[in-house]
Formats: sequence, C-alpha cells, structure tokens
Amino acid sequence: MSKLSSQCQDELCLKEGDPKSTRLYLCSHHCYKMLCLKHLTEHDQCIKNRTQYQNKLKDLWDIYTTKFDEDKVEKQIQNLKIELKNYQNLKKCIENLLSINHFHGSMENNQKFEIAIAKLQKVIEQKNQSESTYDNIDLKSKSITNDEEEKQPVIDYGKIS
Repeated sequence: MSKLSSQCQDELCLKEGDPKSTRLYLCSHHCYKMLCLKHLTEHDQCIKNRTQYQNKLKDLWDIYTTKFDEDKVEKQIQNLKIELKNYQNLKKCIENLLSINHFHGSMENNQKFEIAIAKLQKVIEQKNQSESTYDNIDLKSKSITNDEEEKQPVIDYGKIS
C-alpha cells in the first residue's frame, strides 16, 4: 500500500535535502521505513542477494565441515607438541654430553655416549620411517584413516642422562 508523503526515508534521499512529494511504500522486509519506489526496489534486491549469499555460504560451510576433521587435527597437534617436547629434551641431553671436556668419570661418560648414540639412531630411524609413510600418501587425497593415523609412531626421545 502506498502513501503520499513528504520524503523518502532512505539515507540517500535524506542527504539530498530536496524534499519531493512522491509516493512512498513501507519496506516491510527489514527496515520498516517509508521509501520511494526506487529505494524500495533496491531494498528488495538487497534482501534477495543477502538470502542467496547466506544460502551459498551455508552450503559451502557444510561442505567444508564434512571435509575438516577437527578431532583429527587436535590429535595431530597434541602429537606434535609431544614430539617437540621430546626433541627439546633430547637436544638438551645431547648438548650436555657434547659439552663434556674433562676425563673424570670417563667410563661413565662413555656409557652415556653409547646410550645417547643408540637412542639417537633409534629416533632417526623412527623419524625416517614416519617421513617415508607420509611420502607414500597420495597427495591428492590427503586423507589418512583414523586407523592409519593411530599407527603413526610418536617418537619418544626419553631420558639419556
């Protein structure tokens, strides 16, 4: 239903400051202002576009959420944190052993060196195995089942000294 009034209540018409008597219509979609036909049509198109964008965004989000496994990512993050902490512990132990310059307790130190060498060789072998496992994954699919993920070794560097 139209109404003859002084001025369209759209911001652009109000800024013009040139009040014209024109037929106005109620924008019942969203703002409930009295608008000229031009601005009412623009508001109507805006609502249609917004609805289309919302539907498209929802559809895309649904697709993405089916492809993104939040639990898997959280587990990978936890495994990486453990691996980083173990690496940092191993690094500290190796640096301490490499900084030994005296020969006091050299038999004990030699045992520590042997243990560190064996541990480091084991860690390097585990790291190489896990890297070769990742290299064999088809990069196009980029999906590892949960069973395969659980088989991925978490490298435990342990204590040396």
